[in-house]
Amino acid sequence: MSKATRVFLSTNVFTGTGRGMVSGGVALDGNRILRVGTADQVLALAGEGTDVRDCGDRLITAGLHDSHMHLLMGCTSERECFLTGARSEEEAAARLAEWFEEHRDEYADDEWLRAWGFCYLAWDDPKPPSRHSLDRYFPDRPVFVNDSDLHGGWCNTKALELCGLDAGVEDSPFGSFGREEDGSLSGYLGERAKAVVEEQANGLLPEHKQESALRDVSGLFSSYGITAVTDMLPLDAIDIGNIDLVERLENEGALNFRYNFATEMLDPIEKAQGLRERFHDKAGRMYYTGVKEFIDGIVTTHTGYLIDAYTDDPEVDRVWLAMDLDEARERILEYQAQGFNIQLHCVGDGAVRHAVDLYQEAIEANGPTDSRLSVEHLDMSDPADWARMGELGIVCSVQPPHLTLVDSLDDDEYRGCIGQRRAKYLWAFKSMLDNGCPMAFGTDFPVVTVDPRIGLNRAVARRFPDGLPAAGWNPEQKITLSDALSIYTYGGAYKVGREEELGTLEAGKLADLVVWHENLFDLTPEGLLGAEVELTVFDGEVVYER
Repeated sequence: MSKATRVFLSTNVFTGTGRGMVSGGVALDGNRILRVGTADQVLALAGEGTDVRDCGDRLITAGLHDSHMHLLMGCTSERECFLTGARSEEEAAARLAEWFEEHRDEYADDEWLRAWGFCYLAWDDPKPPSRHSLDRYFPDRPVFVNDSDLHGGWCNTKALELCGLDAGVEDSPFGSFGREEDGSLSGYLGERAKAVVEEQANGLLPEHKQESALRDVSGLFSSYGITAVTDMLPLDAIDIGNIDLVERLENEGALNFRYNFATEMLDPIEKAQGLRERFHDKAGRMYYTGVKEFIDGIVTTHTGYLIDAYTDDPEVDRVWLAMDLDEARERILEYQAQGFNIQLHCVGDGAVRHAVDLYQEAIEANGPTDSRLSVEHLDMSDPADWARMGELGIVCSVQPPHLTLVDSLDDDEYRGCIGQRRAKYLWAFKSMLDNGCPMAFGTDFPVVTVDPRIGLNRAVARRFPDGLPAAGWNPEQKITLSDALSIYTYGGAYKVGREEELGTLEAGKLADLVVWHENLFDLTPEGLLGAEVELTVFDGEVVYER
């Protein structure tokens, strides 16, 4: 056996396997794990040039995998204005204007101004915003603002003009334009109505800004122990990524994370075939993980597809769809037959059920293939579907921070929309595990921060930022820290089909691991929020040290 290049010793090595916690250490040979064993076993592999580090009782885990994010949108948003917490349309517009004055020198004269995070439902007067408030501050510069869920947009008159949008534009079944009394466009863009404006705002973002933001976010990921991500490129039927830029930076060694990405399911299958041929190496830094599509929107704006009527407005159409379901069936059958991973956005329980039906139909028609089938988000799900997902092996790709997008349970809007009975089944993590569902954790960055400590805390405590409810919201759905860490490591690797290479600490696997500053199992759930990463190893190299 060859000598180790690095050895990390600890009395707490969380393998993520049936071995559980090991007291000893991890030996690396280049970018592979050579052995996980007792201190004597791994030290026996050390040679004269081996980097040996005694981490005491600090916890060692596999690298974390954020299984659902929008990478380029997220990292560039870190340098842009967030309007979170604004209480009115005017406050939001004024805050954006104030921010822009402080950052004006960062923008070219004709450059689009993007911003994030408005939530009109949380305003004192909860109605969609208009272009006029933005026009007062930005008469000549195009402005586009994504809402806090990325399911609505707000723009000014200049943006509408540049995109050729006027009163004559028609709504689609998958998104509608806000309108004023005279029929003119208001500047609010619901669901896919924002696609044209969003595509211009994103597509004209200077590439030097994209590159700089990607380099910076790589360091941020390493500081959190994130060594792999899955990027969802489709949003509103447009591509919000830049594969060529990511590939260049990965080849330069500028990015310290493995990049998995999914493209639009409605694109021709030849595109997916070409990308799979180009990015097929499961041991590499870039990997094509298949396709993604939306079945519905979100519940709080009544664009979630529900099994039963909305509680707060029984007359609203409970079957809101983001795509034609006959086309979805045809595409899923085709992609699953060819072994592509498929990821379906489903927030309402009706959307989840329909996705499970579509997946089951494909499996019965084609038989099992290499295709990993996942449901993304699963805010709501019906108990009748948990066992079905487990039996079919459907991956539940969830985002624990979505439990607490507001400060307290009293501020939560879900219960009013769907009623207390169905609210008992929101983010049903424990039930998913108990029914044998594979699971993966993510953040939906930039919907929420990429910080994985929040996800771990929410999964095990289920408390809002105010610390309540003390027993947790739907406490029967809490999971253990051991399960949460496994889902954040192995679960992400499994979802994209890379579990033979990643996700656990085992001999032969790629050397992506995290040394935490303390043993996370000694901390309270609140203590997890302040846990620090001591160092991060990516591809066998130390890429971050505290």
